[in-house]
Amino acid sequence: MEVNLPREVYQVYIDATIPSNLVARPSQDAKIAEWQRITREFWQDARFEFILSDIVIDEISAGDKEQAAGRLQVVEGFTIVVAEALEFEIAGHLIAQDAIPQSAFIDALHVAIAATHHIPYLATWNFAHLANAYTRPRIERVCRDTGYSPPRVDSPKTIMEEL
Repeated sequence: MEVNLPREVYQVYIDATIPSNLVARPSQDAKIAEWQRITREFWQDARFEFILSDIVIDEISAGDKEQAAGRLQVVEGFTIVVAEALEFEIAGHLIAQDAIPQSAFIDALHVAIAATHHIPYLATWNFAHLANAYTRPRIERVCRDTGYSPPRVDSPKTIMEEL
């Protein structure tokens, strides 16, 4: 007799790069096409509960109306957390302590929201400001200094491989 044990579900905060890659027209660029493929696989993985914020909703609502409608449709029904004063304060600390560049305040907000809502993972394709070896330890230090456990900031590919 086969026993079906409950599968652990991991909460993952998604930034705008995830729904954007999910619904984008197929790319001719090999790297982007691979990200799109991985994003579809990630999206269908039952191990993950995706959470986003009102900031992500604002981001994915912008641009081409047809693409924006597609992005909004795929996140319909997901948990949406609201950025409040605390998250803006922590994002300010991330900027002030050079964990994230000032030009990427929205990215700092994503980290702050995931940290304050105790979401253990932040999935992104943003390697410039978030998922890289230079920023990760800085982000982790600032989160801890403000009293929060940092989210694991990584690409969907890495998150799936590690879990």
